[in-house]
Amino acid sequence: MSYDIHITRANHWTESTEIPILLDELKTIFAAKNDFEYSNTFSKSGPIQISISGDFFIWEVDDAVVPFRYSNGKLTVSGADEGDVIDKMKEIASELNAKVQGDEGELY
Repeated sequence: MSYDIHITRANHWTESTEIPILLDELKTIFAAKNDFEYSNTFSKSGPIQISISGDFFIWEVDDAVVPFRYSNGKLTVSGADEGDVIDKMKEIASELNAKVQGDEGELY
């Protein structure tokens, strides 16, 4: 199980449906970013092929592909590291008047 980091407007990410970030709002913001692409599935190849349905804003940076998954009024990145991904999450959160919060409630 990986550790998730969330972009939310709620006091705690588990309450994101109470003060949601809206999907249409995200589509507008990400449409202006040429390093992101919207997709309703995310696929990953490896020893096995995995495909997940949902609302994803895929960030392509250097040789990495980072899926930002929208659900229940928040954006979530699984297994985000302390570097570029968290910095990008903070940038997006600022545009959304939101915050970046880990699974245990810590703020970044």
